[in-house]
Amino acid sequence: MTTTRNPDVPFRVGIGLKGAGYAAAPKNKQHQANSIFTPGYWGDLAATAERAGADFVTLEDSLGLQDQGQLDASLVAAWVAPRTNSIGLIPTLTVTHTEPFHVSKNIATLDHISLGRAGWQVQASHTDAESQLFGRGRDQLDDTSLYAEAQEVVEVVRRLWDSWEDDAEIRDTTTGRFIDRDKLHYIDYAGDHFSVKGPSITPRPPQGQPVVTFAGRSPAVLHAAITGGDLLFVTVADQDDAQDLLTQIRSLETQYGRNQQPLLVYADLPVAFADTPEAAQKRVENAVGQDWLDDRQLRGVGTVQQVADQLEQLKSLGFNGVRLLPADNTVDIPAIENSLATHLESISQPVQPPVTLRGVLGLPSAANRYAAAKQAEGALV
Repeated sequence: MTTTRNPDVPFRVGIGLKGAGYAAAPKNKQHQANSIFTPGYWGDLAATAERAGADFVTLEDSLGLQDQGQLDASLVAAWVAPRTNSIGLIPTLTVTHTEPFHVSKNIATLDHISLGRAGWQVQASHTDAESQLFGRGRDQLDDTSLYAEAQEVVEVVRRLWDSWEDDAEIRDTTTGRFIDRDKLHYIDYAGDHFSVKGPSITPRPPQGQPVVTFAGRSPAVLHAAITGGDLLFVTVADQDDAQDLLTQIRSLETQYGRNQQPLLVYADLPVAFADTPEAAQKRVENAVGQDWLDDRQLRGVGTVQQVADQLEQLKSLGFNGVRLLPADNTVDIPAIENSLATHLESISQPVQPPVTLRGVLGLPSAANRYAAAKQAEGALV
């Protein structure tokens, strides 16, 4: 079975931001150890990614102990937002130990600050050590249980984003009316893990529904992403593996009854640039970050032209886009700006602000479920 990309959905390229990079050389990692705790570091990275033509950046986060430590991804994104113009901002927020009400408020706030450029990467916390940080143990830390809970979190968050209609705010100082109460909705959600009354305390985000993303390809992640996500980041080994995975995802969409636009699927591509393939391979051998060095994962190690050719290949296979994972932020992100940017212009058409992240990715506008239900009820009267 051949999987083709929907020509109506634009092919897009993003960049993953994590610490000093996904596999920084020891000397650079040590040099950047203090930089990652300065706001200018993240502002410069996001601005460089924007100039390079990237459509979005993701910001990694975890509740687990990191060798360099880390800042909160959603707060970094909120700081970066007014210092950029068009690039999408997708921070990671874990759901295993975070209440959906707080997730909803954080991402809605980011969407307001960025004028409609916010997304959210859903992540689960798999270890007992992370549970103990919150003073509680958990018996079920398997993928199936964790992502079943994550599905509920996404559903609650989406309902909270809809709990204010778009024109719920009146802001009439002469009458002292701030909001139309008839356009504020209780979500009254009751599930296996949460019971949330709502509504949100934050007005509906500019996008209505900020972009919800997942990362991974386990059965549990695929089910959660297809059921409640907009976009999925996946690793692939080669062309055959990529084709098989895309075919599997489209088949599962039918099996799980996904009735909205097909899930956007983006390939994760670790990149290490150099003037020659040999020099790039040497960078990999000297890098820190063994997970990045998985030989089973397709990697962009080589010259700019070689990586550009890989992007074209992934596009032809049917992926909706690619997320570049720089080995070393201070080396590879400038290389993307200085050399790869011209290739990105032909692969991923540039957009001019103001455009929402949903618009950039080719997602339709998000209707408010409560407003639509109220309108349907009125039509029956």
